[in-house]
Formats: sequence, C-alpha cells, structure tokens
Amino acid sequence: MLLVCLACLSVGCGAAQPAAVDVPGLATSSSSEALLRRPDAVVVEPPAAMPTVTARAPARGVVALREPLAGDAVQAVMQQVTDAWQQGSLEALVGVLTSDAGPIEARGRGRGPLIESWRQRLHAHEYTRLAGLDLIRPERVERWTWDELGASDGPARPADMRPDELYVRAPVEVTHLGNEKVFEDVIVLLLRPEDGRYKVSAYGEVEGR
Repeated sequence: MLLVCLACLSVGCGAAQPAAVDVPGLATSSSSEALLRRPDAVVVEPPAAMPTVTARAPARGVVALREPLAGDAVQAVMQQVTDAWQQGSLEALVGVLTSDAGPIEARGRGRGPLIESWRQRLHAHEYTRLAGLDLIRPERVERWTWDELGASDGPARPADMRPDELYVRAPVEVTHLGNEKVFEDVIVLLLRPEDGRYKVSAYGEVEGR
C-alpha cells in the first residue's frame, strides 16, 4: 500500500507544470523583438521657401530668375494689338490687357477709362478700313527694360513701371483715314510676362517719331 501511494505522488509531481509569473518591467523575448522592429522617429522639416521670381537680381544670395522672353513675344503682342484695331474689335483689345492695366499716363485709373476711350474711338472711326495694311513695322519697334530707362540717351521711365515690365514704342505707319486722324504717331506700351507671353499692362499713344 505504501508503494502504491508513493508511485501516485511521483506521477502527480511529474505531470504538474510550474505557473508562469509576470514580473513588472521585465519584457519577454517576443515583445523585445517587436520593440526592436519599431522604426526610429524622423524629424520632418518644412520645405524651404523659394525666392520671388524676377527678371534680374544682384549677384548675391539665392535668386530665382525668370526665363527672358524673346523678341518674337513682343512682336506677337504687337500683332494682336494691330489686328484688334483693324478688326474694330473692342473685345480683342481688352483681351490683350492684364487685370490691372490702364492708360500709360495714369495707370492707377484702371482699365475702365482706357476701355471707354477705345469704345468711343471705334464708334467714331471705321478702323476696319485699315484691314490688310501694315500698321506697325517690326524692325521699327523699340523696347527697353526697366533698368535701361532713364539714361540720357533713352526715354524716361514711367513712374509706376514695374521692374519685370518692358517699355515698348511702336511707330504707326498709317495714322489717318482720309482726313480723319485715327492714331497718334507712336503707340507706347508697357508689357508684362504672364504664362509665357506678354500682355499689355499700360497703353498710350504720343505724337512725334
């Protein structure tokens, strides 16, 4: 009987498993591996602010220069202006303007006075009779950048001209329809690059070649 009891105790002791004990602060091997696989934090810096794009700038610091437009771009806008006159189209004339355009002698007055003066001229004269004539000869068109103006041998710089604008003088080949004067001697423009082409930011006409 004693031997049987001892045998039972032996079997019971062999089958028992030690209880698992959680120790605070002690990580298991599986949790340690998970912690090791976590990526390190990365500091994300905001993108650097780009400098304002300009046509020219002093040779210091970081600058962003605008690609200059070719002479063909000036000729293209001049052709648009003369086509609009020859078509007698106020809509086409307005289409070449920037949103802040105005008369070259007082650009601050805005587009309204300029457009109204065009409306009156188109009503008073038959500009469509100029169709087919060469109003502007490309080789006679002169242009100056902001920093080229104001010299003793060049035109005065308009007071409100911006550094990214171009000053253009275009002699008009046909100024009369019979006895009616339809243009002054020279069309004077300020042009500003927008979306890869020039638009008219100021318009005027003056006497004299």
